[in-house]
Amino acid sequence: LRAAPAPDDVPDLLTFALKGFSVAFVASLLLTPLCIRAAGLLGVVDKPGGRKQHGRVTPLFGGVAVFLACGIGLAVILQQAGQRTDIDLRFGDISQVLWGALVLFVIGLVDDIFKDSLGFLPKLVGQVIGVVVLTWPQPKILFSGGGTGLQWVYFVFLLLWYLTIVNSFNFSDNMNGLMGGLAVIAFAASVIYLGSQESLRSMIVASLLVGGLLGFLPYNFPRSRIFLGDTGSMFVGYWMAWVMFSNARGFLEAGAHDFGINNLIPAVLIMGVPLYDAAYVVVRRVVEGRTIYLGDDRHLSHRLVRGGFSQVEAVVMLWGLGIVLAGVGILAAFSVPLYRYLLLGASFLLLVAVTMVVMALERGEVAREGGGDDADHDEDRGALTGASGQD
Repeated sequence: LRAAPAPDDVPDLLTFALKGFSVAFVASLLLTPLCIRAAGLLGVVDKPGGRKQHGRVTPLFGGVAVFLACGIGLAVILQQAGQRTDIDLRFGDISQVLWGALVLFVIGLVDDIFKDSLGFLPKLVGQVIGVVVLTWPQPKILFSGGGTGLQWVYFVFLLLWYLTIVNSFNFSDNMNGLMGGLAVIAFAASVIYLGSQESLRSMIVASLLVGGLLGFLPYNFPRSRIFLGDTGSMFVGYWMAWVMFSNARGFLEAGAHDFGINNLIPAVLIMGVPLYDAAYVVVRRVVEGRTIYLGDDRHLSHRLVRGGFSQVEAVVMLWGLGIVLAGVGILAAFSVPLYRYLLLGASFLLLVAVTMVVMALERGEVAREGGGDDADHDEDRGALTGASGQD
C-alpha cells in the first residue's frame, strides 16, 4: 500500500479489504466444524473439573480455524493483487511480522495439545521469541553492544506492548464469546481509524481477523461447541498488538512535547475492556499475595454473573462497554493531545465506576443468598498457564 494512495486507488484497496473479510468469514464458518471434529479425534480437548466449570469436554481447535481462515483470505487477496500492476500491497515488507505470528500460533498450539504439562515459563519464553523475531535484527544490534538508549527504550516498549496485549486478550478468554466479540469490536474500530490514516495494509489485516472471528463466533456463543484455546487467543492478541501499533504514528517522535505518548491513547481506549480487566485482576492478585498468572474468578465477567446476570447477559454487557470505549478511541484519534488525555482519564473513571457498581451488585446478591459463594464460574485461561475455563 502506497504511503499516500491516490483517491482513485482507495476504492480498489477497500474492495480488497472487503474481499478478505468475506473469504475469511466464509472459510471460518466452513472450517470450524471440521476443526471441532479433528480436535475430538486427536484428543485436543478441554475437560471440565477442578477450576474448570464448563459442563462437557470441549474441543480446543477454534484458533486453528481462525488461523486457517485468515490465511486463506490473505492468499486470495495476494493472488488477486498479483494480477494488478497498479496495486502493491507490500506484504513482502512484513515477512518478519508473519514469522512472529507463526511463532505465537505454534506456541499456543503446543500449549493446547499438552495443556496439562506446559507451564507458564515456556509460554512466556515463546511469546518473547515471537517479539524478537518480529523486531529482528534490532535485538541483534542491541545485544551486541550497538544501538542508542532511545533504541533500547523502543525495543523494551515493543516487548512490553506485545506481551501485555497478547496476555490481556488471553485473560479475557474466560467466557463464551467474550474475547472473540471484544476482538471483533477492536479490529472493526481500527478499520475505521486506519482507513482514515492511510494504513490500509493494517486495515486489510484487521478485516481478515474480523471475518475469521465472526465466522467462528456462532460455534462459541451463546453455547460453546469449541474454544479458541491459547492458539487463538495468542494469535489474535499478537495481531491486535501489531494493528494497534499502526495507530500510534509519532510515538517517541523527536521534538514531541510528550514524546508522542498521546499517540498510543486511541489504541489503548479501543482495547480498553481487556486491558483494564487484566490490569484489575493482576493488581488484586499482587495485593492479595497470589501468583499473578494463575487464573481465578475475579474478572468483571465473573462478577457480573455473581451479581445476578446470566453468562450471556454478562458477555453482551461487556461487549457494549467495549463498543463505547472503541467509540471514544476513534474520537480520540481525531483529537489534539490534551483532549486525548482527558478522554483517557474520563474512560478510566467510567471503568472504575462500572467496577464499583458490579462489585456492589455482587455483594448484594451474595448477601441475599446467605453469604455463600456458589459462583465458581468460568476461570480465565491464565495469561501464561493455559488454564481453560469457558462454559
